[in-house]
Amino acid sequence: ALRYGVAPHSLRAVSQDSLRALLDGLDHVSPGAPVHIHIAEQTAEVDACIATEGARPVQWLLDRFDVNARWCLVHATHVDAHETAALARSGAIAGLCLTTEANLGDGIFPTHDYLEARGAFGVGSDSHIGVDWRAELRLLEYGQRLARRERNVLAAPNETYVADRLFAAALGGGASATGRAVGALKAGARADWIVLDAQHPNLAEQQPLTWLSSIVFCEHGETPVLDVYAGGEKVVEARRHRDEARLYTDYRAALARLLAQA
Repeated sequence: ALRYGVAPHSLRAVSQDSLRALLDGLDHVSPGAPVHIHIAEQTAEVDACIATEGARPVQWLLDRFDVNARWCLVHATHVDAHETAALARSGAIAGLCLTTEANLGDGIFPTHDYLEARGAFGVGSDSHIGVDWRAELRLLEYGQRLARRERNVLAAPNETYVADRLFAAALGGGASATGRAVGALKAGARADWIVLDAQHPNLAEQQPLTWLSSIVFCEHGETPVLDVYAGGEKVVEARRHRDEARLYTDYRAALARLLAQA
């Protein structure tokens, strides 16, 4: 069976009428399918939206469309207090790309206030400057520490381990953003899981209670993730993807073509 979703990139690329037409067409073939849109990534984008549309990007979108849990607002970095609270209430997912946002110098998402308002988020990579979920979660917390000059910013009274809180939230938000039954080991969900190396220096002699903290916040040596299963199939074994040799050859060929054209 085919699964559908749309990603109209940003408000700079679509008009109100074209976005509405796109959503109407999507709902005709797949009601409730995911909608991803880049928004408020840079201050220049916010300024341009105010100049042309008379509103900040996130507020403009919330005012004109039924933004709900099917939506993923990628970046949403530059939101004011009103937008932060409104986005959290909408149930939409904030698609945070921390390594990309840091690499481009775009800014820091107000994660503390957003989580206080019970907002949902997922993490991913936009420019692919980094493709490690541990780095995304680490930078999510470290960005808040730097901005607020505090420690353990994203802990909560009932979730004192920052890594555990962020990991669980990112799983839930990521699953919602994809519109698929993933992100949990339960009946009806796709069988995805990772196997950890308990002998890794970051995990050795520790109890499982602190494993996630060590995985996210320690950067010593190779990854402590040993095997990866997706859909019940082992795709990574002993830290090597089953198609690694072929994929690396394809990557080298594509890179050579691109550099030749530069």
